[in-house]
Amino acid sequence: MKKTRLDWLIIGLALFSMFFGAGNIIFPPSIGLAMGKHWIVSALGFAFTGVGLPVLGVLTMNKVRNFENFAGGISKLFFTLYSLLLMASVVFTNTPRTAATAYELGLLPNLGNFHISPIIISIIFFLVTLYMSINPSKAIDRVGKILTPTIVIIVISLIYLGVTHKIGNPGTPHIHANAFGFGFSQGYQTMDGIMAGLFSMVILADLTTRGYKKENERASIIKRASIVTGLGLSIIYFGLFYLGATANQYFSPNILRAQLVANFVHMFLGQYGNLIFGICVIAACLSTAIALTMVVSEFFSKTYGFAYKKVAIISCLVSGFMANFGVDKIVKFAEPILGILYPITIVLIFLGIMNIGNQNVRRFCVSVAGLFALLQTIVDGTNIMILEKIFYSFPLASQGFIWVIPTVVVGVITYFMNRKSEKNVVEVQA
Repeated sequence: MKKTRLDWLIIGLALFSMFFGAGNIIFPPSIGLAMGKHWIVSALGFAFTGVGLPVLGVLTMNKVRNFENFAGGISKLFFTLYSLLLMASVVFTNTPRTAATAYELGLLPNLGNFHISPIIISIIFFLVTLYMSINPSKAIDRVGKILTPTIVIIVISLIYLGVTHKIGNPGTPHIHANAFGFGFSQGYQTMDGIMAGLFSMVILADLTTRGYKKENERASIIKRASIVTGLGLSIIYFGLFYLGATANQYFSPNILRAQLVANFVHMFLGQYGNLIFGICVIAACLSTAIALTMVVSEFFSKTYGFAYKKVAIISCLVSGFMANFGVDKIVKFAEPILGILYPITIVLIFLGIMNIGNQNVRRFCVSVAGLFALLQTIVDGTNIMILEKIFYSFPLASQGFIWVIPTVVVGVITYFMNRKSEKNVVEVQA
C-alpha cells in the first residue's frame, strides 16, 4: 500500500465511521426529546464523552504507542481484568447492538407486512462483517471510501430537512436531571470513549502498512484525522439532538429510541425515506461492527497469540447470538458494565495525555475512580436508602460525577509525593 496526500482524510473518515454506529444514531434524538429546551447543555455533556474522549483517546494512544502502555502501569491483574472486561463489553453488547439496530431501524421499517427472522439477518450481517474484517488494511479503505460518505450524506440530509421544517419548539424537559450530567452519562452508551484506544491500534497498524514508519509522520496524520473525526461527530450529534428537542411536545417520552428515529425519517424523507435511511443505518452499523471485530481480533492476536481469523470467527458467532435480544435489552445489559469501565478509561486517557507514567500515581487514580464508579453502579441498581444517603453526600454525586473529585485529589497528592521518584512504568512520546 502506497502513501497518498489524502491519507489523513481517508483515515479521518474511517475513524469517523468506526465511531459513528448504532448508538450514535439512536441516542442523541432520544436525549434531545427528553431534555427539551435544555438540549444544548445536554448535547455538550454528550459531546464530551461522545466526541472529546474519542479524540483524546486516539491522541493518547499515539503518544503511548500501544494498548499495553495505555492500560498498563498498574498491575498485571488490573491489565488482564480491564482488557478482558473491555473485550467482553464489545463482543456481548456493542457489536451485537450494531446488528440489532440494523434490523430494527434499518430493515424493519422497509419490510411492511413481510416478516423475516432477526436470526437470519444477524447471520447475514455477521457473515459480511467477518468477510470485511478478515483483511484489516482493505477494510480501512472500504470503510473510509465507501461506507462513510454514504452515511454522512444521508444523515446530513435528514438533519437539514429537520432544521428547515422543524416539528415544533423545544419544551419542558420530560425528566428531572442535571442536563449536562445526563448527556455526559448517556454518552457512555456510544462506547466511543472506551473504544478509542482500541480503534487506534487498528489505525496505527494501517499507517505502518501504508509506509509511515516514522513516529512524527504517524503523529501528523493522526492529529489531522482526529480533527476530521471530531468535527464530523460534533455536527451530526448536535443536529440529531436538535431534531429530538423540536419533537419534545410531539412524541411520547416513552417512545422507543429506534421508533423515534424511524418517525423522523418518515416525516422528513417521505415514502422512500425509510429505504434511504435504512441503507444509511445498515452502513453505519456495519462499519462499526467491522471495526469492533478487527479490534477484538487484533487484541487477542497481539496480546495472547491467538490466531486473528479464529478470534474473528468466534467474536462474530457470539455477537450474532447476542444480537437477537434486541437493542433495548442490550443497552440495559451494558449500563452497569459501562458505568465501571468509563471512569477508569477517562482517567487512563488523561494520565496518558498528561505524560504521567508513575506507577503509584496511576495505581491510586485508577483504584479510586474504579471504586467510586463501582459504588455508583451499585447505588443505581439498588434501593438501599442508607447507601443512597451516604452516596449523595459526596460532591457531584447527583450529577453522576462522584468519582471525579476524589480521583483528582488523590492524584494530585500522590503526584507531589512521588514526583522525585523515577519509577515510571509507562513510556510516552514527548
